[in-house]
Amino acid sequence: MKGKYITVLDFEIGRVFQYEFLEHWEENEDSDNIEWYLTTVKGHRLNNIEWMAHDIKEIVDPTIRRITN
Repeated sequence: MKGKYITVLDFEIGRVFQYEFLEHWEENEDSDNIEWYLTTVKGHRLNNIEWMAHDIKEIVDPTIRRITN
């Protein structure tokens, strides 16, 4: 798994979350460990989310061009 950030779409509460990778995570971290982190540590429910790992922190919002965190 490659990326420095995890973005989560949580459909249960209608919000988007972005987390930075923890220092001990490796670039090739597998999805089972990330899903464990998202459910056990962050409290998301897997059946109500979609997530992805990525390298760029910037979020693109087409309604206002670009915004950054």
